[in-house]
Amino acid sequence: MEAKSSKQFRRKKISLQFLMMVSLLWLMPACSNDVFFEEFRKTDGETWHMNELKEFPVYINDTAATYRLIFTIRNTSDYEYSNLYIFFTSIAPGQMVTRDTIECMLADRYGRWLGKGFGKIRENRFLIKDNLFFPETGEYLFTLEQAMRNESLKGIADVGLRLEKTGSTQ
Repeated sequence: MEAKSSKQFRRKKISLQFLMMVSLLWLMPACSNDVFFEEFRKTDGETWHMNELKEFPVYINDTAATYRLIFTIRNTSDYEYSNLYIFFTSIAPGQMVTRDTIECMLADRYGRWLGKGFGKIRENRFLIKDNLFFPETGEYLFTLEQAMRNESLKGIADVGLRLEKTGSTQ
């Protein structure tokens, strides 16, 4: 009887060690050193209202680096659409303004949510610009605004911006 419980204990220990190893491997990519900036802005009651700007001021001090600019959205299963349009605006230190409209697909054509997560919240990342470089140091302001036809978008929990260093222009 004692040998059987010892075997069960060993199996549980091995299973637990395996689970911990898999969890560690799963978390390692999230701890990469190339993330220069990442912040999220919550919406009011998981609803993103029209003309509600989500602002991200970022101070750039390395003009020789190249970056990857990524928009992150966290939506709930209460979101009524399969896509999301956003207005993306950037303002450089010299006040040069660029604005673009971006479509983000949040569900496939069968209505299945895309992205990572389980339960009610899903997270999707969308590449805005790769191999981006900043010609001057200073504070850059990035703004995100929902561009759908509805006044309020229920089911949008968080809006984020991520800037990763990818290399050098030199």
